[in-house]
Amino acid sequence: MDNEKLRVEILAWLKPIMATWDVSDLYAVSLWVNNTCDNPCEPTVALGYNTEAKFEESLERASGKEEARWNYAFWLQNREFVFGEGETGETVKQWIEGNNLPYFPCVDYDFTIPDGVDRELLETITREFVDTLVEVVRELHDIGFIESTFGKAIPVIIHELEYYDVIARQNEKANPECAIAEFVQWIDSRYNR
Repeated sequence: MDNEKLRVEILAWLKPIMATWDVSDLYAVSLWVNNTCDNPCEPTVALGYNTEAKFEESLERASGKEEARWNYAFWLQNREFVFGEGETGETVKQWIEGNNLPYFPCVDYDFTIPDGVDRELLETITREFVDTLVEVVRELHDIGFIESTFGKAIPVIIHELEYYDVIARQNEKANPECAIAEFVQWIDSRYNR
């Protein structure tokens, strides 16, 4: 399976779920990238969102408005769907093997890089997975799915639990500037001192 087929698979799962969301104060969609057992061979992406109501509720705990608005730690933590688990886990495995990258499963929730395996090669899996997500988000915007579903351009944020320059740049590639500028400005002001 190549990156294009993976992109099509992810879109086929995400779009119907997002289309069912009837949340009037939704302001951002989350694509939280994580590796099962910290294993780069088992990348996942959890779909969720945040609302203005949750943002308002988080203001008293956050260090400021921007943190309450953009830091996933203050979000709803709603995992509407996780691509890379269950039957979609097999899809990810086929994609990795189809790209001639090594696949080593996590055993008993413990993962250690096998002897002789180059860590950089395993990190290629994460980069390629995220690059595919960038294409997914770009397509969601380009075909008008985001605006028609939510009534406006909102950011679809591809992220980890930490924020740094790479997160800002990948989201600039994926989202129109009008939707992502505030998020990128927050990262740049906070993490790129």
